[in-house]
Amino acid sequence: MSDPEYDTWVASVREAADIVEVIGRQVTLKRKGKHYWGLCPFHQEQTPSFSVDAEQQLFYCFGCHVGGTVFTFLMQHGGMSFSEAVDMLATENGIPKPHRSQRDHARSQKMSRLQAIMEWSQEFFRASAQSSVRIYDGYLQQRQVDEATRERFALGYAPDSWTALRDFLMKHGIAEEEMLEAGVVVARREGRGVYDRWRHRIIFPIWNHRGQIIAFGGRAILPEQEPKYLNSPETPLFHKGQVLYGEHLARPLWRQGRRPLLVEGNFDVIACHQAGLGQAVASLGTALTEDHARSLSRHAKEVDLLYDRDTAGEEAMRRAFLILSAQGLQVNRVQLDAGKDPDEFLREKGALSLAEKVEERIPYFEAVFKDRLSRLPSLTARGKAELVDELKPLWKALTNPVEQAGYLEMVSRTLRLDQSILAQSFGVAQGFRHTSPKNRHNMERNVSKGARPSLDVYLLALLLRHPEHVALVREELPDWIEKYHLSDIVTHIEMGQSPAELSSLIDTMDPGLRSLLLEAITFDGPDGGIRVIKDTIKVIRRREDYRHWQSLIERLRQGENTEALREEIRMVQGRLAQGQNTGMGTPFPFAGIIGKEG
Repeated sequence: MSDPEYDTWVASVREAADIVEVIGRQVTLKRKGKHYWGLCPFHQEQTPSFSVDAEQQLFYCFGCHVGGTVFTFLMQHGGMSFSEAVDMLATENGIPKPHRSQRDHARSQKMSRLQAIMEWSQEFFRASAQSSVRIYDGYLQQRQVDEATRERFALGYAPDSWTALRDFLMKHGIAEEEMLEAGVVVARREGRGVYDRWRHRIIFPIWNHRGQIIAFGGRAILPEQEPKYLNSPETPLFHKGQVLYGEHLARPLWRQGRRPLLVEGNFDVIACHQAGLGQAVASLGTALTEDHARSLSRHAKEVDLLYDRDTAGEEAMRRAFLILSAQGLQVNRVQLDAGKDPDEFLREKGALSLAEKVEERIPYFEAVFKDRLSRLPSLTARGKAELVDELKPLWKALTNPVEQAGYLEMVSRTLRLDQSILAQSFGVAQGFRHTSPKNRHNMERNVSKGARPSLDVYLLALLLRHPEHVALVREELPDWIEKYHLSDIVTHIEMGQSPAELSSLIDTMDPGLRSLLLEAITFDGPDGGIRVIKDTIKVIRRREDYRHWQSLIERLRQGENTEALREEIRMVQGRLAQGQNTGMGTPFPFAGIIGKEG
């Protein structure tokens, strides 16, 4: 199918679908003015801030800033892929899909063939478990996996044979080349032929979110077997950086409001599900990836981490926190007794104790701070400095400005550090000026102003009303367009596309950028025309100069004391001073920094 033909088909489906009717299946909507309003399905609220615009066929929540088209809603609320959302609405509206090209047809046939190999392999592993019941039952009874859980996860067994699976698949007409592509066999190093990938292992089928088997994992039964876990390799069906073990079972619970619980291994997932914690999932032979985090962010606002407390587990949690936070997720740490993983903890303490530990979760930043603090023999100046250095990347990863403000106050109070000094160490010296408890509200409010780019929203909203002035913005703010990845949006606005016509962009863009554009589309403030556009350009330029100046000062504080750097600081300060003298915005406290720094 050619891209233009596919794009035209998608556009026709989008136009035919009634976004009010589709969203109304999940959210009670009431019309007020030209919009429909309801309680947001993506966050807890008591006053409706979730808006659906029937004319522009868009939705947007003014509370959590989630929004998009009818496809976006089905992807984020229903857990569908883009193509699944389009296919569903196309079927509902009787819009036939264009004929596929020969290449697309061949690819579809290959994927169907690989899927069939997965199903036949699963049939083999399940049958082998029944014929080797003493080995299979003996091991799983030792791990305290009950019959219902074995069936729920469809566990199997790979016999201690080099070619049993190969021979079984050949009887079904599967060629060795197809087995290799599916990843269920391995090519012999010498000579021709293949051998089974898994031997004498408990087999875990791995599903995609649609409940289709796409890979397998094998757990060693004997202590001397290496590796302990052996997963399928990357195949056309299986990309391990995009799949979480147990996700097909956990997703329905996530939609009901249960927080995803990330654990380390397949047996940890199984143990949690058996204990009633069906929201548990694990990555597959790889650290948590950005794709995993993006998928989780479509279903939840908060994630719990339950990893081993050894060095490797601590580092894995830290990486997971940074990746999850980058997607706007709040991250908690669940703490078990030292040296226990969920499987061991359950066997010793029981399901109720584990469920209680999960509910006693601690925000990750707070958990790390208290943990590191307890290990310090004394609060020496050097010890404080080392602790602050360790906390800095974690604090900066937080995306909620109020949460940042609260932790800044907590660390400052606990370490008995001046809050402005701590803020400097965290790299945001000018953003936190009100430090006393009575001024906490002001501090949080000031941080919030800097966290959401309202000037950017305002300028985009003005350009949507006055696309003839896009050229001026291109000329005056080229770095702004590049920095915030606004090139595609600005180009489409310049072409005179209406907000509704921007839907094709909204469906596929980054969530942060989508929120920015939707805020601009839904902006209902005054319009000052070209004069206000020019003023906004000046203020944005000044803001960007100030941010650049802050980064230069931070480099100076870190010891980069070169004449070129100092000259650049003087040049930027000159521009800022000129803007201050012309009355452009609030004065920035930059005077005398170079002199003070030596």
